[in-house]
Amino acid sequence: MLTSDLLNRATKRLTSEFSTTWLDLDDTTGLPTRLGADGVAAQFQLRTSFALLVGGIERRGMEGELEYEGARLRDNLQRSGPIHQQIEADGRVYIVGVAVAGWRGELRYHLKAAAPAITWSWRLAPGPEAEAIRDVRIEMDIELPETDRWAFQVPGTPIRSGLAFADLPASLVFEGLGAVGAGGAGVIAVCDDSPETLVIWPRCITESGTTTLSPTPGGFHVVHSTRLAAVPHDGLDLQQSGIALDALPYGWDKVGSDVARWLGELGLRTPQDRASWTSGATLYEAQVGTSLFAAGTWSYAPYPEMADLVADLPRIRELGFDTIQLMPRQPFPSYNVIDYDDIETTYGNVADLRTAIDWCHDHGMRFILDVLMHGVIDQESIDEVAESVRSGRWAEVVYADAATVDAMGLSAYEQRTLSWSRHILDFEQAWHDGSPARHPLTEQQPDWFCRDSSGKVLGVYTKAFDASHPAWQQYFGDKMVMLVRELGIDGFRFDAPSYNHFPNWSPRTRSRASVQELGAVTLFRSLRRRLHELDPELMLYTEPNGPLFRESMDLNYNYDETWLPGSIFGAGGDNPPSRVRNARDLARWLADRDAALPAGSITAHHLDSHDTFWWPLPGSKWRREQIGINATRVLMTAFALSGGPYMMFVGGEDGIEAAITEVNRLRSQRPELASGTHTFGLEGISSDDLFVVRHHLGRDSSVLLANLSDQALAEDLSAQLPGLWYDWLGRHNVTDSQLKLGPYAAALWTRAS
Repeated sequence: MLTSDLLNRATKRLTSEFSTTWLDLDDTTGLPTRLGADGVAAQFQLRTSFALLVGGIERRGMEGELEYEGARLRDNLQRSGPIHQQIEADGRVYIVGVAVAGWRGELRYHLKAAAPAITWSWRLAPGPEAEAIRDVRIEMDIELPETDRWAFQVPGTPIRSGLAFADLPASLVFEGLGAVGAGGAGVIAVCDDSPETLVIWPRCITESGTTTLSPTPGGFHVVHSTRLAAVPHDGLDLQQSGIALDALPYGWDKVGSDVARWLGELGLRTPQDRASWTSGATLYEAQVGTSLFAAGTWSYAPYPEMADLVADLPRIRELGFDTIQLMPRQPFPSYNVIDYDDIETTYGNVADLRTAIDWCHDHGMRFILDVLMHGVIDQESIDEVAESVRSGRWAEVVYADAATVDAMGLSAYEQRTLSWSRHILDFEQAWHDGSPARHPLTEQQPDWFCRDSSGKVLGVYTKAFDASHPAWQQYFGDKMVMLVRELGIDGFRFDAPSYNHFPNWSPRTRSRASVQELGAVTLFRSLRRRLHELDPELMLYTEPNGPLFRESMDLNYNYDETWLPGSIFGAGGDNPPSRVRNARDLARWLADRDAALPAGSITAHHLDSHDTFWWPLPGSKWRREQIGINATRVLMTAFALSGGPYMMFVGGEDGIEAAITEVNRLRSQRPELASGTHTFGLEGISSDDLFVVRHHLGRDSSVLLANLSDQALAEDLSAQLPGLWYDWLGRHNVTDSQLKLGPYAAALWTRAS
């Protein structure tokens, strides 16, 4: 928390004829101190810091990220001249010259008519004393008038919508526009019942920033790490689009519906040439080979060889899946790059793979490949990361049992790093034995790899590609074109395009070392064009789900949803008051998350995937083990019939085959489930346990109703859904809209003819 009190200093008020919103700046620093608007009763006091993390000695962190020993956070920002202003077509811009930590530059405040009314950006250039920037961090203490009257909307993050101030977690960490998981668009909206809303929106499109929100006695504290990184040199001019601010005279109902438009104004839109089959794909994630767990004492081999997958294709089709999503072969190369040209090593026997693809095409199914992007594996890289684990924080407990781990009271981040450490040691021998001592690509194309300032190649557990390198992007695109031509596949799931979450300090990029973290965004733009020249029906699907990774993708993974099953059904022990508690909360969370994405965004729901399966200990890997088979069945039904694609990992169907077959039958028969509009929730229902989604496409419409509880549920829906209905799951007419559902049961209603 900021300790200096800036409120007693002289201030300068920024106003504009274009906007009713105003902003006070500290006259010494040029930083915001108060925000308000005409017609908004609340005024928000801000204590703001603008700091550079500079200097330090680079060293590898536990997961391959760079740490900077001895780096200093310098927040001595000072104005360096008068405040200038200029008129632009859509507003008035105030320009404040500043200097900090040997860098000079300007803060720019653009006041315009459309919300968010104030966009705060900055630019920096090095002076003679400038040191390398490791990060630019913005801290804001915001005071709320009467804290108890405010509720928080941070869509896409692991808290429920409309969270009361008193229920805020001690720390909520989320990503911004380039999010892999939690984050949505990165918008923070704080609303009261008057209604009025404070908006704080870190919205940089050049770096993958991270925001931390935490409560304070009189309001809340925000730390935004922009992750900008650069080495000073003559002529360097660093610019970031920064943070948007506003105080609005209306509530979340309108603010939430505006976010997609705000994203569109940043140029973030979804593809207009999406192949129609992708919006309703029913994907079966298949694993060939053996995954290793618990120091080799437990393994999983659903298809030991590619021929075993071929033999199982008729059963998968009978379950109703229309697309095979093939993982790379386990345990080697697993989720690493060895050689894109070596299809056999990467996926399995090529003749059997061709047979699988042909069989799918002959039977009305499609086949996509899961493709790795983050880096090449060799013995040097796996030896380094394994040693890092053995000498790291979790060395003594990496194979501790579940009871021991539970007793440690680990945070979600700590649990993840412990699981990751266990995974490295589980796969170490297989990765080492299959890899070359040093990958030839590191010798042939050394400038394609991320490096520290000494020239050492970086990586999480591989040697990391610089995703921003034009020649590497061309190379990767060539290999994807080759796979389409060689195999006749129907598309790709791109794994881990932003996994290398660290700067590249190589000579090519050191003037903006952070540019590589989002390099795949530009790669995907050109790759989509190239692949659609081959076949406009190809699917492009990727792991990150933030707005930046949606502009070139047909669909995106639902990493941001993976916490929801445990939250709703109480799995995993202590659940905080900020959690999603029931079906009503779930519907609202999904609606708000979807609203905070570019218009037309499509998310592939899943319960079980290789990601959810790999990280827990044996005995709690499947959702059915975590929340029970009945809760798994109804949540599968709820997600699969909520609209858009649905994915299942091989084995996730065990015990619920009949339900999956029935659900997939409806997915194929009801076009509105794939391509319609989807509206979550229904006003006026009394039960918190009833999950509702309404679908509409032309003359086709349906309503999903799911009881996410272990108690029978009855609801009179005659006011909301009058008339006679037919339940496609129960296969009977529903009289007078009287809903009766048993524990963990669901219905899909359409108007009875």
